[in-house]
Amino acid sequence: MSLYIHHDGRDHEFTVTGDTGALRSTPLLAPAGTDARISLHQLLARYGAIHTQPPTERTPT
Repeated sequence: MSLYIHHDGRDHEFTVTGDTGALRSTPLLAPAGTDARISLHQLLARYGAIHTQPPTERTPT
């Protein structure tokens, strides 16, 4: 599963990994093409909005 954010005029894809964070209930995500990890909570706190569809599939609101 992938999640998407829009930041600095660009869209970024994050892949949900099978790993969990320190709280054991928080899924970790990996930015596309890297081995880095960020928790779902950190991603939401940092960017404020997370999308479940890529920008090309989103319906304008």
